[in-house]
Amino acid sequence: MVYADLHVHTAYSDGIHTIEEVIRMEKEHGTKVVAIADHDTVFHYDLVKAECEKQGIEAVRAVEMSCYDEKVHKKIHIVGLWLNDNPTHVEALCSHTLKCRDAYHRHLIEELNEKGIMITYEDAKKYAKYNIVFKMHLFMALTEKYPEYNNKEKYRELFAGKTSYETDAQMGYIDIREGIQAILQDGGIPVIAHPCEYDNYDQIEEYVSYGLKGIEISHPRMQEEDYPKTKEFAKRFDLVESGGSDFHSMLLTNIGEFGLTKEQYETLKRKANK
Repeated sequence: MVYADLHVHTAYSDGIHTIEEVIRMEKEHGTKVVAIADHDTVFHYDLVKAECEKQGIEAVRAVEMSCYDEKVHKKIHIVGLWLNDNPTHVEALCSHTLKCRDAYHRHLIEELNEKGIMITYEDAKKYAKYNIVFKMHLFMALTEKYPEYNNKEKYRELFAGKTSYETDAQMGYIDIREGIQAILQDGGIPVIAHPCEYDNYDQIEEYVSYGLKGIEISHPRMQEEDYPKTKEFAKRFDLVESGGSDFHSMLLTNIGEFGLTKEQYETLKRKANK
């Protein structure tokens, strides 16, 4: 049973559910600890904490930073857990990324229009009430007009495939060293998220030299071989073990299937406090 889900998204970034809806779903699945790690977004923790307290769930202040390694031209996502009450270093970097991401998504709408997929920024903004438009909001606007596109395969085809270096450069991703350091400066624990997704394993040793402190050992994108591999990296570099559902919507992932047991969470928290 999942005791702690330490990688969750809401409509404050690219999820489709409100904070209240997500925390209620976690409660229904018996989750005791939740980290809302919205992409490059930290300004809504008071709302998260209040709802968690209402539902009797422990809240962990978190963020998922969209980072990049220029040396190998790879994306890396870093989850920062237990950020302090005023994470100014993280917010400064994330604010730049959000501006760049928003500009790129406006351009992406133009590309979709050229392909005959006629949606507008305003169509997508209806689903992005609290922040910029993310790809999930584009997808929701698209499926409103084209219901036949409403499936996981079409989402991955249009929005989650491998991108070019030129595309990545437009997104304003945060330098990996700067991202890790910002989380540390703001009192957090930097954890590499789903290293299998962007094939980040070979770079982990270098990221440890930057201050990386943890690795996800439970995530819906992991294959059978990734479970022992992430455990081995945790042991080799003395990294704390984290994990979660990476929940965005029921179309992509489910709550209650990925995360940490009570014993794993207590071990993580004990090490983090050190």
